[in-house]
Amino acid sequence: MKKLIHIGFVAIIALLASSCKEYLDVKPQGEVIPKTAEEFSALLHTHLDAIDQGTDSYIFGNSIWMLELECFSDNLEASLTKYPDGNTLPLYVGSWLNNSRNAYRGIYSTIRDCNIVIHELEERDSELGKTILATAHAMRGACYFNLMRLFCDPYDPATAERQLGLSLTEEFDMENRPARSSLYQTATFIENDLLEAIRLNRQEAIYRYTADVAKFYLARVYFWTRQWDKAAAIAGEILEAHPLVEGEEYLNMMNSKSSALGNVLMRSSVYATGQSSSSDYDNTRTLQKARPVSKEFADLFAEKENDIRYALSFNAKREATKGVFANLRSAEMCLVMAESYAHLGDNTNALKYLNLLRSKRVTGHTPYTMGNLPDVDTDNKLQQDATGQPFSKLTWAIHCERRKELFLEGDRWFELKRHGRPEFWAAKDGQKYTTMQFMYTAPIPRNDMLLIPGMQQNNGYE
Repeated sequence: MKKLIHIGFVAIIALLASSCKEYLDVKPQGEVIPKTAEEFSALLHTHLDAIDQGTDSYIFGNSIWMLELECFSDNLEASLTKYPDGNTLPLYVGSWLNNSRNAYRGIYSTIRDCNIVIHELEERDSELGKTILATAHAMRGACYFNLMRLFCDPYDPATAERQLGLSLTEEFDMENRPARSSLYQTATFIENDLLEAIRLNRQEAIYRYTADVAKFYLARVYFWTRQWDKAAAIAGEILEAHPLVEGEEYLNMMNSKSSALGNVLMRSSVYATGQSSSSDYDNTRTLQKARPVSKEFADLFAEKENDIRYALSFNAKREATKGVFANLRSAEMCLVMAESYAHLGDNTNALKYLNLLRSKRVTGHTPYTMGNLPDVDTDNKLQQDATGQPFSKLTWAIHCERRKELFLEGDRWFELKRHGRPEFWAAKDGQKYTTMQFMYTAPIPRNDMLLIPGMQQNNGYE
């Protein structure tokens, strides 16, 4: 049914704009705003189908985008890339920044369509109407969250009202030309969108952005903005509803090409049967072997073969072997709880959830206590936690566990951004390519700088 609706309506909205403001409010020439709930539904299914097919890069993500994010980070050894296979892999984040406008435009075009639904839908009280509204709010909140992580500096509660946020719009308004809000306003806007989606409490899986998916993103927002108590509470609800899996069930979940198994709430490529989407997934399995896993990352697996993630993640040649696809799964929520409790000073619960995850991954594991936590690696490029304080043994152990668990899932780059934005470099052809601190935040596209009055650029790109 979703496919038929999509085909019947896809021509209504054409994504032809060239700047943020155009993506936010341009109505295609000669076309009309949809009227019925089914037509509004088709507008959203255009984007949902792209996620399902694995052809969406930035709304939810796909295998190619997850691998690129990993290439920006330090889990893979860029200087040891094997060529010619490695020619298509970005050497470092600087290779992508010039094209970051594609992410900006693509995400804002989805926000525009969500705004059309939220602002124009009249059938708001029917079951279908409520589902469409909930999906639009959750999708818009997720889109703004993605933009915030990519195009805004790391969130600091002490300065968030002065930090640069995003251009925000909540209506389909052709006269609206918003400049950037504060980062605090941006986070609050995202929070309100997700809370509204949760309030509507829709569970229709075909719309993907269910109430639990909205909760997952809300936990991410609270975590990113250091609202530790709220992050732990929402993450706990997700973990209770979607308990961790282990053993063969875990391996089947992580190795599945197109099924959301185990505790996966949402994933890309669930209908990866088309030539493009299927080949993207298969290509990543080839391309990821062209860039070896870093020795630093490999050495994190102190329990080696007792840790089920050791053989899953890479082979004896340090070639990455774990399947790459965008997903939401509850192991991330378990780690959110562990770190949030640690920052709240609740070591008992922090250890509880750290040990819960390890019990599902390490055979015969020895539970961590405050007395047997591993030492902090004082030679590591990261020397501070998300609050700017030196790592404690507990926060370091959680950090390392997260790095192992979420390898190749698009997480590490944003962890580096949260933890001080360290500078590091890669070498190629006798030249040194350095990831500078400002590069963790992508530039606002030039067209938006020229066309939107009062638009401010991020530091480093003026």
